[in-house]
Amino acid sequence: MKTAQSKQTKQNKKLLRTMYPGAYNVLIDKLKEHNIHSFDVQATARKTDSDYEVCVRFGEGFGQEMTRNFAEEALLEPDDDFAAFCEEIQKTCKETLIADYFKMVKP
Repeated sequence: MKTAQSKQTKQNKKLLRTMYPGAYNVLIDKLKEHNIHSFDVQATARKTDSDYEVCVRFGEGFGQEMTRNFAEEALLEPDDDFAAFCEEIQKTCKETLIADYFKMVKP
């Protein structure tokens, strides 16, 4: 039963880039400030009961994940809450990528 439920959850997720391009651009612009590229993250969104869950994955094998719920209006016209979420992602993603780099070059 758990497998069927997780498959259904994965099917409901769609790329943030296609669902809400404005919100995606705000996220990518924030990440670019620290030379984090769009291919370093996977951003998805899915409809929940009353709002949308935005999930951003990053790090080695996209093993790190940050998720937050937003009203559709906040994604159509990104607001301060979404900008704060992007800033939090930027900081955490940068720290994760640096840590992953040092793990890779460690003798």
